[in-house]
Amino acid sequence: MSASLPVTPQRPRTIPTVSAPRRNVAGQLLKKTGLIRGNGEDVSMKEASSSKPQHRSMRSRTTMQAKAMEAVKGKAASMAMQRSSASAARGETPPTTRGPVTSRIPKRPVASEASVVETWKKVVSKRYNAQNLFLNLDNLAVDEDLAKAKITITKTRESREVHVIMKIASQLDPPPITISIANNGFDGSVIFGALNRWLPNVVNLSLIGNKVRSYRDMEIFGGPKWILKKLREIILLENPLHETAVTDGKVELYRNEIARKFPSLEILDNIPLPHIKYGVAPTTPRVPLVPQPARSFPTPMRPSAVAPEIGAFISNFLESFLDKFDNSRPSLHTVYTPQSTFSFSYDSTIPPQARQRGFMYKMPNQRKLDWKAWHGAGSRNLMKTHNSLQDARDKLYTGADDIVVGLSTLPTTKHIVTEGEKFVLDVMQLDVGAGPQLLVTVHGEFVEEPGTIDGIRSFDRTLVLAPAPDNSVAKINGWEAVVISDQLNIRAYSSHDSWTIGPLLTQQEEAEAVISAGPSQTRSENPSAAMSDVTGSGPGEVLHPLLVDLADSQRAAMTQLKAMTGLNYQYAMMCLEANGWDIAQAKSNFDELVNSIPPQLPPEAWIES
Repeated sequence: MSASLPVTPQRPRTIPTVSAPRRNVAGQLLKKTGLIRGNGEDVSMKEASSSKPQHRSMRSRTTMQAKAMEAVKGKAASMAMQRSSASAARGETPPTTRGPVTSRIPKRPVASEASVVETWKKVVSKRYNAQNLFLNLDNLAVDEDLAKAKITITKTRESREVHVIMKIASQLDPPPITISIANNGFDGSVIFGALNRWLPNVVNLSLIGNKVRSYRDMEIFGGPKWILKKLREIILLENPLHETAVTDGKVELYRNEIARKFPSLEILDNIPLPHIKYGVAPTTPRVPLVPQPARSFPTPMRPSAVAPEIGAFISNFLESFLDKFDNSRPSLHTVYTPQSTFSFSYDSTIPPQARQRGFMYKMPNQRKLDWKAWHGAGSRNLMKTHNSLQDARDKLYTGADDIVVGLSTLPTTKHIVTEGEKFVLDVMQLDVGAGPQLLVTVHGEFVEEPGTIDGIRSFDRTLVLAPAPDNSVAKINGWEAVVISDQLNIRAYSSHDSWTIGPLLTQQEEAEAVISAGPSQTRSENPSAAMSDVTGSGPGEVLHPLLVDLADSQRAAMTQLKAMTGLNYQYAMMCLEANGWDIAQAKSNFDELVNSIPPQLPPEAWIES
């Protein structure tokens, strides 16, 4: 059974009168440009099949293709003009070209630059309390004058408004020293950049509710190392940097980093900082107070307080230990345990006593010494280097095998242990839950590179000793104790007179003794050079820039504190200024910061710029 399908009537085809020329347009153009012959043969195919190979470069092919496309475009344009003429002949209206598109979004009137600046001046002026030198720039987004003037505030890094505000504020008389920019959402780098440029002497600053994201926001690219050098208090609550520190449990690190960025800072987020009052000038100038140098110590050096039996045990141990350190360091493998640690550091600072007595110039081989070998071996002086945390870990040798490798990198030495007066011991018993242990500190001297340099160094070595277990490798090799921890510090030579039993000489007494001894006993090979390190006034030298404008008493105090602490000139001056040029107080604050955990002074405090 079949069913007939309905037949849909076809619409009559309309044959366009211009279709015939269209079919031949491509062919005619290809012939015209030489891509095919008149008989329709492809030129490239013909050339490829010829006996003589011919190569057409890609550039020529591209040029010919471009000519063909231009011809096609020209032909198409010509045909379009023909169709337009035909339409006009038939009375048809040709299509018109569409005009420019206009936006229907109403334009917002923009205030002139002059009126904007005047508005900002009005806002800054009304928010300034000249009596208290306080400028309140909180919540600018809801300011009535800004709203009436239809002024919007850009809060990105490209914002110009903050610079405009701070420039206007810098023109206030007197300029503000306390500024609050809370709850504005400004970018941190823009805020600090504008403040450093226009109001560098700001003392108190609130940035609550802004966008301080990183410590780099507090740095000026290509600018000074420290900005806002008189800043005493800053509040960074409700900023991404503070919130991240709280979330990650790194508030202590956050506080330390901010304190490093602003050495004069005393209060951070309403909490005092345990810090030297760097850089904050006192409200009234103080008269420099330089204490009179002490002429005698109240207590003389007394004999050792170490029990005789412990002293004998330690002396025997150290005699063997130092002998192997000098002559056969690999044999020390047996005195260390798999958990033992070793590290070393050097201090290149010349001790004041050695400088005063001219050891570097009077002793024959001292000038041959340098610190290259110790530095290259990997000094772990964390206070004087910019080592990374990983680098510091790598320089802590752990286990006997690793320790022997570390010992082998050090310069050769010779400890003359037969001259007992050149060594001194301190021993303390420890009870740390792992059995009895002894904390041994030995101070002394050794000859570096004997037979080659023969210069003399002083050293401090701190050892933690524990009894060697029976049948252990240490016991079998004749060691009565094993070394749990070994810390070695090498420093410039200073005389062993420091622990000679009897009255202690002060630096003042030593200086007077040197002067009274006469020129024949005090003259060095280069006496002016011996003092140039202290005063900076040797031949051909000029004073350090920070010493030029100081009074003689201040210059002496600064040189003395620098010698006592090892601080560079910049930090020594800041420390003295903050403590009214009182050396005793400055030294006390210095000791407090250095001995705090973690230390509060940055490594650059000891690096000369």
